[in-house]
Amino acid sequence: MQELYLLSHTYEINGYEQMKILGIYTSYQNAEQAKQRYLQQEGFCNFPSHCFVIESYIPDKDCNWKDGFFITNPEVYQNFQKLSKKLSEFLNLKEDWENQEYFELLQEMSWKLSDSDNIAEIAEFIERMTKNFLPDKQPKEFYLKFAEVIWNL
Repeated sequence: MQELYLLSHTYEINGYEQMKILGIYTSYQNAEQAKQRYLQQEGFCNFPSHCFVIESYIPDKDCNWKDGFFITNPEVYQNFQKLSKKLSEFLNLKEDWENQEYFELLQEMSWKLSDSDNIAEIAEFIERMTKNFLPDKQPKEFYLKFAEVIWNL
C-alpha cells in the first residue's frame, strides 16, 4: 500500500503550541517541495525550517494511540471536569461534551481562566460567551459571582 506524507507546521510560543496541517502528498519529495514553497511565504519565513514536519502514513491503518491516551497532567483534566460541571449548572444544561457548541465554550472558558487574573474581565468574557445559552440578559453581578466560583476551582 502506498504511503502518504503529511506536512505540518508546528511551533510553541509562551507555552501555547500552534500546529497547521499544510497538505498531504504522495511522496516525500513532493512534501519537501511544498515545505520549500511554504518557507518563502509570509509568516512561515519567520520560523526555522525545523518547524515543518513531514510524517508518513499508510492509508486505512491505525497508526497512533491504538490503546487510548492518558493525561500527562491529571490535575488539569480534573479542573476541566470541575469547570464543566459548574458551567452546566450555571447554564442549567446537561453536561454534554458531545454538544460541540458546549464543548467549545468549555474550552474557551478554560483558556480564559488560565490566561487572565482579572475577575471582572473573566465575568465580562462569560457574559459575552454565554449569551446564546441564557435566554434572558442577567445583571453583571450574576456573571461576576460565577466568575468567582470558577476562579476558585
